[in-house]
Amino acid sequence: MPIYRFKVPTDSVPFEQREKIAVAVTDTHCGQTLAPRHFVHVFFDEQPEGESDYPTRYYLDAINRAGRPQEVKDKLLEDLLGCFTAHTGVSRSEISGRIGETPASWAMEGGQVLPEPGQETAEWYAEVTAD
Repeated sequence: MPIYRFKVPTDSVPFEQREKIAVAVTDTHCGQTLAPRHFVHVFFDEQPEGESDYPTRYYLDAINRAGRPQEVKDKLLEDLLGCFTAHTGVSRSEISGRIGETPASWAMEGGQVLPEPGQETAEWYAEVTAD
């Protein structure tokens, strides 16, 4: 369910870097939230240089399930922005972002409505991670 959309200038982030960023974002999200890896979605939306409505040249517009404490969301955002800068060499001052939230009951993965954060049972994890 987590969706991470990096808004980037056209041709500014090569495919090889995108792949590394996507893996790092997935590792970070799953490491902090215990989400199954296949739930994490990472996109790169290109925009012509100078035509962005965002406050910085690069921007992370994300959405996650609601219900996590603010300090968890703040750390997650900072670490995700760090994933981007680590793999691109972009200065931290050139990227900003936000994590929006949606109720878990509004999202589905694998045909199942998601439980609220912290309400995931062992049975639920077994179902959503079964091959």
